[in-house]
Amino acid sequence: MGLGLLYVTHANENDAERLCESLLNEKIISCANFFPINSLYNWEKKLIKENETVSLIKFDKTKIDEVEKRIKELHPYEVPCIMRIPANANIEFEKWINSQEV
Repeated sequence: MGLGLLYVTHANENDAERLCESLLNEKIISCANFFPINSLYNWEKKLIKENETVSLIKFDKTKIDEVEKRIKELHPYEVPCIMRIPANANIEFEKWINSQEV
């Protein structure tokens, strides 16, 4: 048992919600939060400034490879930002996370 946590960027809130709903419906994640961010990065030799949405995706950490693979399949970005974040939570929350994916 344990908590998996991914940080994923999306073009907008609709894309984040659509992807997270798919993962929830497939029962491979337990919970997702998303919020707006301002991004600044280089892409194809150009400085890019844009508004994006970040999702924090929570799940049973034993499913991390499956969740990451599915995000890559569903995500519209050529190179999606999928960051694995080490996470610990109170035991009650971890139990709830793990009970949601059955």
